[in-house]
Amino acid sequence: MSQFDLIIRGGTIVDGNGGVPIEGDVAIRDGKILEVGLVSGTSHEEIDARGKLVTPGFVDIHTHYDGQITWSERLSPSSTHGVTTVIMGNCGVGFSPCKPEDRAGLIRLLEGVEDIPEIVMTEGLPWNWESFESYLDAVSARVRDIDVAAMLPHACLRVYVMGERAAAQEEATAEDIAQMRSLAADAVRAGAIGFGTSRTIFHRDRNGFRDSSLQNDVTPVALQFIRKLAGRNLQGVTQQWNQRLAIIQVGRIGHHRLDRCGNAGGVESAEIRLHGRRPRPAGYDRL
Repeated sequence: MSQFDLIIRGGTIVDGNGGVPIEGDVAIRDGKILEVGLVSGTSHEEIDARGKLVTPGFVDIHTHYDGQITWSERLSPSSTHGVTTVIMGNCGVGFSPCKPEDRAGLIRLLEGVEDIPEIVMTEGLPWNWESFESYLDAVSARVRDIDVAAMLPHACLRVYVMGERAAAQEEATAEDIAQMRSLAADAVRAGAIGFGTSRTIFHRDRNGFRDSSLQNDVTPVALQFIRKLAGRNLQGVTQQWNQRLAIIQVGRIGHHRLDRCGNAGGVESAEIRLHGRRPRPAGYDRL
């Protein structure tokens, strides 16, 4: 009987702690690294890593794969550059939550903010979701080559609640904010890892209209998100772009397993959902 599930042999190991790289092996069982160095045991699978680097995974905290992940198995170019986990929903833009009548508007916004061609999104997005939770379910159901996690996009949230009033840059009413706060709590239950928004005047849709998240509701809604995370001793991320400075605030509020959301009967039972790798696409080379 094999001692390990996988042994990566003969690679140049860079462990991320700042030490000198070493040549050696990495032994894995049940998804956990058990030995690093010269491993003498046997395994079900071995990878010859001679002449290659073996490193911890790289996390790209600012990406816009919100659309690509719904139609492509490969999150390139990140996955081809060695990134193993990406965070989506940055700059407050994305595709969920979204009502059918608002789809074209969110596509225009992504085209303007991120210069993604409209035709690519129009033909690629399957739109088999409306809520943030159903979007995460759609993401979870697909095969992909790396891990992903998603923040709740502020612009999507405003448009979902306010419709054309959001696109017209109107300020949110107290009722609007209350609904957005409730949906932010729902996003925590569903598995959102953070809240993304934008405060830069340069984020506009393809027609030149400003991103609707430049409004009065960002603070109470973001605070609601943070409060729900903090109340459960979780880890969370809020991301906001100012006109002069990008700010990333990481709330290290304790340790929590990043896993698929289980029974989310209330905010108290929420788990952050990190979408682990599904079966890899055919021909994928792990090295």
